[in-house]
Amino acid sequence: MSAERRTLVTGAGGFIGGRLVEVMLQTPGYDPVPSLRRWSSAARIGRHPVEPVLCDILDAARLEEVAGTVDAIVHSAVGNREVTVEGTRNVLEAALRAGVGKVVHLSTVDVYGRATGRVGEDRELVVTDREYGDSKIEAERVCREYAERGLDVVILRPTIVYGPFSELWTVEPAQRLSEGSWLLPKEACMGTCNLVHVDDLVRAVLLALDTDGVSGRAYNVNGPDRPTWQAYVEALNAALDLPPLSPPPSTSARARTTVVEPFRKLVKGVYFRFEDPIMSIYKGSRPARLAMKWLQGLLQRVPSPAEYDLYGRVVDFPTERARSDLGYEPRIGMTDGVASSVEWLLHEGVVVPRE
Repeated sequence: MSAERRTLVTGAGGFIGGRLVEVMLQTPGYDPVPSLRRWSSAARIGRHPVEPVLCDILDAARLEEVAGTVDAIVHSAVGNREVTVEGTRNVLEAALRAGVGKVVHLSTVDVYGRATGRVGEDRELVVTDREYGDSKIEAERVCREYAERGLDVVILRPTIVYGPFSELWTVEPAQRLSEGSWLLPKEACMGTCNLVHVDDLVRAVLLALDTDGVSGRAYNVNGPDRPTWQAYVEALNAALDLPPLSPPPSTSARARTTVVEPFRKLVKGVYFRFEDPIMSIYKGSRPARLAMKWLQGLLQRVPSPAEYDLYGRVVDFPTERARSDLGYEPRIGMTDGVASSVEWLLHEGVVVPRE
């Protein structure tokens, strides 16, 4: 690695990309170049001595211009199918044309579908008609296409990435717990919670950047523990100093989901079809805004069938390949990861501590 390898980080305004930039700034040998689609997403990295670039990955010409100034790229930008698939193609094409030395692409274990048991990297990728996982499968195919054309591309498949700034796996569960609205029965949460702390994922990214001879390979990135979802939720609840969980009976909880789910689908369908007029009403009418927030809260509190599926699945994503090829060893177990997450939640006022 050169003394200061300039590394473009797409999606630097997000959870994972933002943390990667912060760690690179503290690690000798890295000169991160944060890439943002809009300046409004620069709040987190704007606290640090780094100069971001404005670059939409759907703008192929702009990407090629930026790629010509860097030595490596970490592609962590997320979005809809177009962003995930065509954006990835644009990133790789720009890297190939500019002679970029290495690209690390962040995928997901969702590419395995609803797999159970021990799921290694050679397991068949499964289309499930869920946009996120299916589009990531397409993006991985694009990565392999460019690897065959000579570009050095490594694919990482992280599991449940949590830690400070994680909306999906830290903020949302903590808020549900603090509001007393964790309404899943205990027996529904006995599946495997494959937690990986964001700092362990960042460590895997840096190792992938620095390892030669692994182009075109994919690697699971998991944490050191395999707790149940119930264990994770209880640990988060205890660290927040909240009253013990009082899960509802399984029968009534599932009945509530059955009643609400058709309504949830209807609301989502209406929103996606009439998003602009709905947002106009939301902004212009306080009663409408309150009603929509109440509805959103109701739908968030009632578990969906997808949650039952996720929290009940027993699955393990081993990391032996990453250990063997990259030297990856996860360091942050659930206890320490939850502690750091809660410290951040309380400091930022995301959850108000009990008196």
